[in-house]
Amino acid sequence: MTRITIVLVALALATGACTPDTAEGGPPEIAYGRDLCMQCGMIISEVRYAAAYRLADGTERVFDDLGGLLTYGTEHAELDTADVWVHDVDTEEWVPASEAWYVITGDPRTPMGYGIVAFADRARASAAATELGTEPLSWTDLRSVPVERFTDRGSGMGDMDGMETGGRSEP
Repeated sequence: MTRITIVLVALALATGACTPDTAEGGPPEIAYGRDLCMQCGMIISEVRYAAAYRLADGTERVFDDLGGLLTYGTEHAELDTADVWVHDVDTEEWVPASEAWYVITGDPRTPMGYGIVAFADRARASAAATELGTEPLSWTDLRSVPVERFTDRGSGMGDMDGMETGGRSEP
């Protein structure tokens, strides 16, 4: 090998090490205002409610509402093997879904009216839940909520233990 070849190979390796970590396990990139939600087909525009996952084969799915991710991922049996991320509703930072805490707000103001918000830490989730007279949920707890409650077409998410959430658009 010539010196120039060695330098070019070293440069290529160094440049590759500086690329974003999405291919190595970080959250998928979302082009806000351009990418479409996998569940409803609408443009993803609000960072604080966006969620995403990556399958083992590298397939990425992006959503404008956490409820859409839960519905689609459950209906297609993809969540058990996917790497899932959500945005903290306050900071808009990505958080691995398994590390976040969730509150079902009963407020349909999330993009598709599911009313589920994520927090990076339990203390803020607990404070929000206390204001609403409910409890924060772990990812496991949230996943145990029957998907039928998210897909009930009669009244949005349906009756979430007495919380009326309002309607949402048909996917």
